[in-house]
Amino acid sequence: MKKVIIYAVAAVALLACASCANKKNVITGHFDGLPCDSLKVEVVDILNARVPLSTTIIPATNGDFTIPFADTTVRGIIIYCPDDERGREHGVASITFVPGEYAKLSGRLDSVVVDGSQFFKDQKAYAELVKPDQDRMSEIVQEYRAAADDEAKSDSIMNVYNEVNAHVNSLTKDFIKNNPASLYGATLVSRLIGEDGKDALEVLDIIPETVQNGYLKPLIDRSRTGAQKTKARAEAAEKVKDGMQAPDFTLKNEKGEDFTLSSIYNNGQYIILDFWGEWCYWCKKGIPDMKQLYKDAKGKIEILSIDCNDTEEVWKNAIKEHELPWLHVYNPGDEKTDVAVTYAIKGYPTKLILNPDGTINKTIIGEDPEFYTYVKSLIGKK
Repeated sequence: MKKVIIYAVAAVALLACASCANKKNVITGHFDGLPCDSLKVEVVDILNARVPLSTTIIPATNGDFTIPFADTTVRGIIIYCPDDERGREHGVASITFVPGEYAKLSGRLDSVVVDGSQFFKDQKAYAELVKPDQDRMSEIVQEYRAAADDEAKSDSIMNVYNEVNAHVNSLTKDFIKNNPASLYGATLVSRLIGEDGKDALEVLDIIPETVQNGYLKPLIDRSRTGAQKTKARAEAAEKVKDGMQAPDFTLKNEKGEDFTLSSIYNNGQYIILDFWGEWCYWCKKGIPDMKQLYKDAKGKIEILSIDCNDTEEVWKNAIKEHELPWLHVYNPGDEKTDVAVTYAIKGYPTKLILNPDGTINKTIIGEDPEFYTYVKSLIGKK
């Protein structure tokens, strides 16, 4: 399986190895069967691993390498062969690095073993703890792919996967509880957010303030915010069921003016709440069909697109670029105003069909042909 780079991966500054001798702030190691004589080391922000802050090539003679660390902030490194884009062919090593620590990497690029100072000893202990379950999950993924054409079998396999994953989460929760002061344990909190955020919030309560306010504070704060929003979504889901009144809200439109949802109630039109984003592939893929529906159902529906997780500039440019003729508002997604949480949005796009009086008729997640068929049936179009 391809390695997945999670947001917990951080960035590293590579300078002269002045601290190698005392084995602090340095990563050393040896990779068996390394198909290259140098390694590319990417620098990524602790909260955003997508775009490298910097990139360095280091020698890896006979598989041996040394990477100095001279940053005062938690960073992460992503290591792979220079000619292999983020390890697509030969694998990738990615670790979070805390100032003052020491890491020793071994094994292979596609199956790295981590050891070193306490942070990495804890990582190694956790990896050994969950390895049987993770190996089983990898097997289940292969079984699922092989059964892609058999829906009943696929569902059965996915149920097994969910059971094993639940056991991994249980082990993770116990690991953090048994090691509340572990810096590595604190990096695992985000894995416990799950469907309701409760497990993550529970373990955050036992992590000492010295850890919560230390090097890992940005990562821990993001986990807490994610868990709180997930919990709020779970609670909100009980208030946005079919037949219920849609929660009212007021957001800014592209002109900077306040727009209130209830202002378009009782106009004899069905209302489509379209939760989307310019970053969302499937949202954009559905734009031509949305335009056609809006044209065909003119006067019978109104569409209100609610942009989520874009900057305001990107959002406004997207409206112009895609020539979207319907209503638009911007969801800032902050602690005060996050309509995506209010409506328990879990995936994008999500479309809620409201009756003319503002009650929820139906919710459809994803770019699904069912949405267009259903709306046409409501308005009497074929």
